[in-house]
Amino acid sequence: MSQLSHRLLGLTAQTPLHAGSGSADDVIDLPIQREAHSDWPCVFGSSVKGALRAHAEGNGLDAKLAQAVFGPDTANASVHAGSLLVSDARLALLPVRSLTSHFRWVTCPSLLRRLGRDLQRLGLVEALPAVPEVESEQALVAKSQSGGEELYLEEFRFSQVVADLAGWLDVFERLCGKEDYQKELRQQLTLVDDDSFRHLCRSALPMQPHIRLDSETKTVAAGALWYEENLSPETVLYVCLSAQPSRYDAIDKSADALMSELLDGLFIERPWLQVGGNETVGMGWCRVEVVKEAMA
Repeated sequence: MSQLSHRLLGLTAQTPLHAGSGSADDVIDLPIQREAHSDWPCVFGSSVKGALRAHAEGNGLDAKLAQAVFGPDTANASVHAGSLLVSDARLALLPVRSLTSHFRWVTCPSLLRRLGRDLQRLGLVEALPAVPEVESEQALVAKSQSGGEELYLEEFRFSQVVADLAGWLDVFERLCGKEDYQKELRQQLTLVDDDSFRHLCRSALPMQPHIRLDSETKTVAAGALWYEENLSPETVLYVCLSAQPSRYDAIDKSADALMSELLDGLFIERPWLQVGGNETVGMGWCRVEVVKEAMA
């Protein structure tokens, strides 16, 4: 019997999110983190773990329990490892503006298949919904939407086709929060082919210009203009969490006990987490949904 305890965190961005990958010699000076092979945006696991630790310690988590869960400080890192295993925050739904409707939450077949594999690995799904096939220049929408008309995502035209997405709607409602997002998901969920989705992941993200003013002249300081790439509000990500029994001698707790003490106390009353940079200008705030029971 496995000693691991598993949870899935659904993160819905409520403000722009910038998890940077360093400076770049390109049009975008400060790009976001991406998966190298797919170009899909992500937030690396080290950034997510740091955000969770800062949130836990800032909300009064016992210091010994924090050390058991996250590991000791850097100076004592070789003493023992933490019990919490944190994945990258992986993309689930990308908000894309539309010329013909309200923005759409866009995903693709490859992303759905990967999400399904993650749910199976964590033991959080009993039966996976079928992944529909999507032809090039097609956009599959839920049965609750009207079909048979053209849909523009950014400047790209798609033929809108009604499909049975009920099973995946249930999954995304669990990630986002059924009470808050059920209606919007059923109206705005859109499935495009993998190649189109990759292109949208490169072209549909906002770039924010920044300047620095000279304090005396109140004009832009020389060379102080740069562009920063962000994830839009309403981007939906998910994080796979697993816990092992405590390795810290001062804390003797099972994996289930550690996971429950960490998550059940942190996000019940205030289900928000700040992720990424630029916290002091309001960026990176995400609504958190903790999934711990299997989806039907």
